[in-house]
Amino acid sequence: MCGRENMNVFWIGGLFWLSIGAALVFLIRGVMRQQFLSFLLCALLLLPSAYYFSGAENAYRWIMLSPLVPLLAAGWLSMKKR
Repeated sequence: MCGRENMNVFWIGGLFWLSIGAALVFLIRGVMRQQFLSFLLCALLLLPSAYYFSGAENAYRWIMLSPLVPLLAAGWLSMKKR
């Protein structure tokens, strides 16, 4: 009983940071290759962390706007290609 609950928290935190890391990889890839899909995947991977921080009672609440940056970049890129 002592270590079981801590292990679940470890996995949740690991997945949280893994999704943020993958989002950064897709953001860099989207900037370098100008790919719409990379920006879209970056925004989707940032959604869980944005949802988590939306309940904050301090300045961390602004993190919930982080998926908007790659979404705006994807929109700009799609308008540019037309």
